[in-house]
Amino acid sequence: MSKLMDIIGHKEILQTLRNSIKRDKLAHAYLFAGPPGVGKKTVAGAFARVLLCEDPRDGDLCGECRSCRQTEAGNHPDLHLIQPTGVTLKIEQIRELLKQVQYRPYQAPRQVFIIEKADAMTQEAANCFLKTLEEPVGQTLFILLSNHPNLLLTTVLSRCLTFQFHALSSGEVAHILANSFAIEPDKAAEFAPMAGGSVERALKLASNEEGNQIRLKIWQIVGELPSMGNSRALVLAEELATDGNNAGDSLEIMMLLFRDMLVYNYTSDKKMLINQDMVEELAEHSLRYGPAKLMSIVEEIKEAREKILANANPRLTLEVLMLKIQSYGGLFNAS
Repeated sequence: MSKLMDIIGHKEILQTLRNSIKRDKLAHAYLFAGPPGVGKKTVAGAFARVLLCEDPRDGDLCGECRSCRQTEAGNHPDLHLIQPTGVTLKIEQIRELLKQVQYRPYQAPRQVFIIEKADAMTQEAANCFLKTLEEPVGQTLFILLSNHPNLLLTTVLSRCLTFQFHALSSGEVAHILANSFAIEPDKAAEFAPMAGGSVERALKLASNEEGNQIRLKIWQIVGELPSMGNSRALVLAEELATDGNNAGDSLEIMMLLFRDMLVYNYTSDKKMLINQDMVEELAEHSLRYGPAKLMSIVEEIKEAREKILANANPRLTLEVLMLKIQSYGGLFNAS
């Protein structure tokens, strides 16, 4: 059972939450915002367990009472998890939530609602939910999780206490892989730096062959880019866009590969590269571009990834990106 004090990373957020519990100074709605896979849901779950604990100690759960046992088993009557059905949170789900809010807590001092992907609310659902935030019920507390808080209504944002979660360090990711998911320490240390601070992405890379195959596919594309024509660039963009759910991850991998080339171009130090299993290829490939072009490419990929994560059209965004990278040329056109 995860206690707040045992969670890796986000120490300032965790301490603030514990202090609010000790002082009994709680907001009625919290927003945990940040990139996917960095621990927002883990922190929300632990925070909810403390809020329902019968004997909290130093702002953390006791881990022994009936409520703690129930939350650990996933059957506490006052803890509710709301998730999108399909790609959106629908008006019917929010109406059902509003009905539940009207009831008194079954056994705890309050009801706690965790709303995953809160930014996936339809316009109708968001407006309906806003009414509850405007007239909060004293025995109800909401925890909203969002990868894209900019998609939430500003009126919803203004009524939540927001905590911004950031990417974890490679060391923190490796520690979580090894200690929480039984990944061999050497393997965890190898794949953690490639994950961009996301445990979710690191698990994909470290725990199954498919995740690493995606990385190798992206490397093949990167290898083609200096010499490919516009038509081929558009074909590859379409292939990457086919799986919209993985497009952001694919661009993260691509950005780290170009980052390695940029670092080697400046330092000639192979030990500073993230992708240690392909340092020779990266070192050789880095010579095809000059540092100015590599820096521009990294920025182009970063911007395209942010657009896709903000629900821009994946195919159009990737087509523009691939054509831009292709236009920088290669060995005979470096600067």
